[in-house]
Amino acid sequence: MRLRGNSIKHVLGDNMDKKNVVCTSAALGKDMHVNVYGKKGLPVVVFPTLAASPESLEEAGVIDELAEYLDSGIIQLFCTETVDQESWAADGDPAQRAERQEAYYHYVADELVPLVRKVSKSTARPLAMGCDMGATHAAIALLRRPDLFQGCVCLSGSYDARRYFGDWMDATLYENTPCAFLPQMPLDHPYVAVYNQRQLLFCTGQEASEADSLRCTREMDANLARLGVEAWCDYWGGDVTHTWYWWKKQLRYFLPIVLDDVEKTTAAEKPAKKRAATTRKKATTTKAAAEKKPAAKTATTKTATKAAAAKAEKDEAVATEAKPAAAPKKPAARKTATKTAAKPAEAAKAEPKPAAIAKAEKPAAPAKVTKAAAPAKAVKAAVPVKAEKAAAPAKAAKPAATTTKKAATTAKAAAEKTAKGGASAK
Repeated sequence: MRLRGNSIKHVLGDNMDKKNVVCTSAALGKDMHVNVYGKKGLPVVVFPTLAASPESLEEAGVIDELAEYLDSGIIQLFCTETVDQESWAADGDPAQRAERQEAYYHYVADELVPLVRKVSKSTARPLAMGCDMGATHAAIALLRRPDLFQGCVCLSGSYDARRYFGDWMDATLYENTPCAFLPQMPLDHPYVAVYNQRQLLFCTGQEASEADSLRCTREMDANLARLGVEAWCDYWGGDVTHTWYWWKKQLRYFLPIVLDDVEKTTAAEKPAKKRAATTRKKATTTKAAAEKKPAAKTATTKTATKAAAAKAEKDEAVATEAKPAAAPKKPAARKTATKTAAKPAEAAKAEPKPAAIAKAEKPAAPAKVTKAAAPAKAVKAAVPVKAEKAAAPAKAAKPAATTTKKAATTAKAAAEKTAKGGASAK
């Protein structure tokens, strides 16, 4: 697609202007002219009637009818050319005609919509609008690509290819015939939910000239109802003919209602996007905090361990100054306990314990080392009470004292006996 630089521009009103944009279509292999009316607003792609030019809308008075919407910047119209004279309105091989229509559909979806975004400088999905064959093009565009279009305003359209192709049908023409593919669409098709978030309007009169449109609109009504799609299908009176006079009246009636519904629908989408962005931001913040938390916890644990060791050393110094002679071994035991809490392996090497004490004091699991660092508990557990009882020297000296006393008694008895013997000899 190529945007031609020498756009034609002339003023139609005080605030509204018109410019002609020419782009080279790769899908169609030719230049396509698009008339743009208005400076800003919701983009509206307008398709002309069967084999008509984009200027035909201006000539029919449609632009004047919508002047207040264009002047106030509510809508911006993009009126494009068609290739109806090579497809729907042509004679010749039906397969080639169907292929030409398919190429036109790709021009609309792949080239015209990007052009609309570029010229309008808007990301809003455009409406598709048309009367007669223009309504057929609008319906095909919306029903096949609801992701690209916000809705369709279809007046007096024919949605059944039999009007132009008779009973002939192939896969390509089937894709461009709403009255053929909608009845085959399954109820769980993903487009059904999207249709219900779009504005679908089909209107027709009931005068004789509207006979084919009336039949097709009723079929569309039934098919969309089967799918559960809330489309607006409106039927005007028996005096309403297939002419611009009634189409302009219908546009004036329907457009404000459709635009209001578009505004409500798109406004409802914004909070959902905002909530999604907030959720993503919150998740990112939570993840970052979770990644930082372990490091902070580790730092806190190290600080607590150092503080416990410092407190233990301080308590040791105080205890030494207050009671230097009462318990000379306790400060050493407390120091050993502090080291044991911090480094269990070194404590085991520095002060081996008797088997009974070692059995009673099972080494704590590594995960509980921090909890065991409390100085009071560590000192209590490390005092070698049983070792002191086992080393009491008084009990060990008792047998020696008993033997000396017995020997003295025996010596005294022998002396007395000797004295008696001496007395007897005398």
